[in-house]
Amino acid sequence: MQSFKQSKKLLIFSLKREKIKLSYWLIGCLSFVIIGIIAFVLTYNDPNDRQAMVGAMSNPAMEALFGKVIGVDNYTIGAMYSHTMTVMTLSLISISAILLVVRNTRLEEEEGMIEIFRALPTGKLAHTTSAITLLAIYNIILAVLSAIILIIFGDNSVDVNGAVLTGVIYGSVGLFYGSVALLFSQLSSNSRNATMFSLVFLGLSYVLRIIGDSGFELISWISPLGLLYRTKPFVTNNWWPVLILFFGTIIFIVISLYLQKRRDLGSGLLPSRVGKRSASRLLRTVPGLALNLLKAPLIIWTLSLILLGVTYGSVMGDLETLIAGNEVIEKIIENNPDQNIVKQFIAIILGLLSIATVIPVIQIVMKLYSEEKKGRSVYLLVGKHSKNYVLGAFVALSFFSSVLLQMAQVSTFAAAVMTTQVKGVFFRDILLSGLAYLPALWTMIGFVVLLFGWLPRMIFSAWILLGYSFVILYFSNLFDMPEWLKGISPFYHVPDVLSGEISFIRLFVLLILGILFSFIGFIGFNKRDSIE
Repeated sequence: MQSFKQSKKLLIFSLKREKIKLSYWLIGCLSFVIIGIIAFVLTYNDPNDRQAMVGAMSNPAMEALFGKVIGVDNYTIGAMYSHTMTVMTLSLISISAILLVVRNTRLEEEEGMIEIFRALPTGKLAHTTSAITLLAIYNIILAVLSAIILIIFGDNSVDVNGAVLTGVIYGSVGLFYGSVALLFSQLSSNSRNATMFSLVFLGLSYVLRIIGDSGFELISWISPLGLLYRTKPFVTNNWWPVLILFFGTIIFIVISLYLQKRRDLGSGLLPSRVGKRSASRLLRTVPGLALNLLKAPLIIWTLSLILLGVTYGSVMGDLETLIAGNEVIEKIIENNPDQNIVKQFIAIILGLLSIATVIPVIQIVMKLYSEEKKGRSVYLLVGKHSKNYVLGAFVALSFFSSVLLQMAQVSTFAAAVMTTQVKGVFFRDILLSGLAYLPALWTMIGFVVLLFGWLPRMIFSAWILLGYSFVILYFSNLFDMPEWLKGISPFYHVPDVLSGEISFIRLFVLLILGILFSFIGFIGFNKRDSIE
């Protein structure tokens, strides 16, 4: 028991330090749940609309995205929620759990915090135990609140048994992928590799589920996501997949604790790649260093966004029969009788894809904030490099990446749409419509630079604006929001090029705002002190 000494005190310390970040993740995940269930209740209250949805969802592209249709004979709100929201929500919660565990284990070890803890009378496994307990607390709260939300906002088909099971699988998947991240934290020598390996494991799970749902069902059972999807809340309510995943979680945790006792502090069990004896010319520059720090996440995001574009584009062929006649959906997309309804829906999807592109490009600027907070950016400023040069390198990389990522994602989306043979929609039109969102992306980058320059500790509030933009995109027409409220989102001002709407003035204003915000941010960065 000496190995677990002072675990409780370390847990209290972790809770105080993590409470804000965990609150953001809880709000984000629970918002996903509540928006999903409310949207289904409001949009598909007619049984005929739900049964029409079954036919549209029974194709390979939809099954790859959501899973095989469940409750085919009685496609209730509960069955629809379980079918379309389970895999997506499980993936989101898994990402939050991976980041939580790596941040509280390998990253703290990398930064030397665990060495300080070990200098005190604490057990060798106390810090890891506190991280596991923190993970459990987070997922238990998430599970309980998710179940309560479903019970409150669902209709009669969302029964208590199914709601509790849904909450349990949400908590279970977080615990499982948190234990996976804990294992990779023992194997890897740094937090970047631990995070990357854990996310790759999650991605492979998603791919295995797709392969299994495409006909090789046994493979889908191997995937934790596919396994939990077989619980089928609100339809059959199978609890035994949860037990299987629970045993898997326990095994991973036990192995991780055993490996931690065997390895040295600061090292990983997998051999580290031998680095070069001297840095390359590119790496000796600030832009080269920024690219080296961010190349792995940028590659992962590029592949993810391309996959997202292909997935959404490949389902466009069945949308016309699905959407037509549903008044709520027509109101959401502001249906114009003079325009092709699929074109209008494609415009919304392009907005969604553009919002997804914002995530990796603003993380580039946030990376500089992270480096400054850890006291590492000061080494770039003690020499001949000015603050403008250092910040400019990261901002330039952010702007350049936004163009490449948006181009890659929209191109693959347009190509996938073309394979569905949608009438009246052309590759060039989709591409131009998607690229029209670039000024809005640049406005978001400028906003983050502004926060970094003047209010660096508030930089993460940019996620609130991004989430708000998502809500405006989907629900502003449904709830008749006033124009000024919609106008807060930069994406609202992007003209619908696909429908023939062209406004260079609005695009120019967004571009100017992005440049102006960035310029003001540079001034603030030059005036303020370091935040380390």
